[in-house]
Amino acid sequence: MSALQTAQTALRAAAYARFSSEMQRDESIDAQLRAIRAYCEKNGLLLVHEYIDRAHSATNDQRPEFQQMIGDAKRGNFDLVIVHKLDRFSRNRYDSVIYRRQLKNAGVELRSVLENLDGSPESILLESLLDGLNEFYARNLAREVQKGKKENALRAKHVGGLPPLGYRVNPETMLLEIEPFEAQAVQLLFQMYLDGKGYTAILNELNRRGYRTKRGQPFGKNSLYEILRNEKYAGTYTYNRTVSKSVSGKTNRHRLKPDDEIIRIPNAIPALISPQDFAAVQKKMNERRHKTARFKAKHVYLLSGKITCGVCGSPYAGNARKARPDHPLYCSYRCTRRNAKTACRNTEIRTQTLENHVLSLLANQVFDEVLLPELYRRYADFAAQKDEEGHRTLCTLSARLDHVQSGIRNIVSVVVETGSAALNEKLRELETQKAALEFEIRKIQEQQRDNLPDYETLCAAFRKAKQLLQTGELRCAQKVIDQYIEQVTLFPDRIQVEFRLGSFHQCVSTQKELLP
Repeated sequence: MSALQTAQTALRAAAYARFSSEMQRDESIDAQLRAIRAYCEKNGLLLVHEYIDRAHSATNDQRPEFQQMIGDAKRGNFDLVIVHKLDRFSRNRYDSVIYRRQLKNAGVELRSVLENLDGSPESILLESLLDGLNEFYARNLAREVQKGKKENALRAKHVGGLPPLGYRVNPETMLLEIEPFEAQAVQLLFQMYLDGKGYTAILNELNRRGYRTKRGQPFGKNSLYEILRNEKYAGTYTYNRTVSKSVSGKTNRHRLKPDDEIIRIPNAIPALISPQDFAAVQKKMNERRHKTARFKAKHVYLLSGKITCGVCGSPYAGNARKARPDHPLYCSYRCTRRNAKTACRNTEIRTQTLENHVLSLLANQVFDEVLLPELYRRYADFAAQKDEEGHRTLCTLSARLDHVQSGIRNIVSVVVETGSAALNEKLRELETQKAALEFEIRKIQEQQRDNLPDYETLCAAFRKAKQLLQTGELRCAQKVIDQYIEQVTLFPDRIQVEFRLGSFHQCVSTQKELLP
């Protein structure tokens, strides 16, 4: 086979490189890629793309570039995945089998530079052994690291990560000591909570005074919760409180381990909050949590603030009551002047009856299928405007591809006429550039197609949203009501709904006997 034929039929390869710890460096990546590039050159492969995950462990599949690589493999963007060693691909036997199967189903072969696996029965056995050894190494290393952390924890030493807000780590002793400015924020937070202030008021005050989280971000409700629950502020060192990561690699910091597994050392840290105040805060948080749970079923009135009485002009308001303690709750809208001295006698109407009626009218107005072609055109225009950068990049890549293809044609004509071997290396270089450019172009085109659903998909979503709005199941129903309903007026014999549709208003009047 000639050099020209080899370049035109070469398999397309993608490189995958990874290191697992922030303490490692890009030199590790460079070494892996250097070996992969040499392997591709030696074996006549076209390296079309390189995927790199920095500071991501292979014990789970939560790696962005790895997932991108698997997705691109399924789209047929390359024929091979090349890794320096198999432990770069995965150190979890389950993940390794799953993702190798996905690559195989996509017609993509996984190869290792250092481990020569040729598909023979012996190599399959070796592959399984390597997977087991890689997982053993990862788990054994994690166990040894945990042993060292536990020993440090028993001495109340900081064992890694950011220290809590209000503390810093002494680099010589590895013990926590007070950071004065941050400590003021913690003490203010606890004091405001004990004074009965809500999370919003506390957040506003902390941010107004210029305090920030340990990562330099404005405070949020979750960060307040974590601080208020942290025993370290009362002087108690804690370690191993939260449960381990789930199979998917996620951690729920609100799920705690049993007390006998948690290391607690009282009076091991300089306290920022007195034990009495800390206990009072915990009691108050527990009481609020139980109280919140009791009131979670509070009824939501979707048309609140939108209904006007057609008799006296007063607003209608939601009302909930029981005829007797053992009766179900009756929810309705009624005129706010119903109990006044000059009582209004306009009709009271059941909440569900009125809301279902208004939502049905709204669905027919907002989700009119006559609007679908125009809606699709506008969405396409919007997507195109949003992807101006992608369009520019696509034009640039296409121009470069035309230039490379022109160079290939010129060299091919010379090779055919003269049989020159000196041009073979240049031809191969251009073919590699061509494959890489085609890969990038396909990738952008796929992203553009993904961003724009086909017309039938949009129609199906449109009809589904209409159905959900009619039944009151649409999550953003309240926002749709606020956006498009100007006013609902209740008369003794009819209901009038005024819609705000773009630049014009429209009224729909319905006789009450026609209500569902």
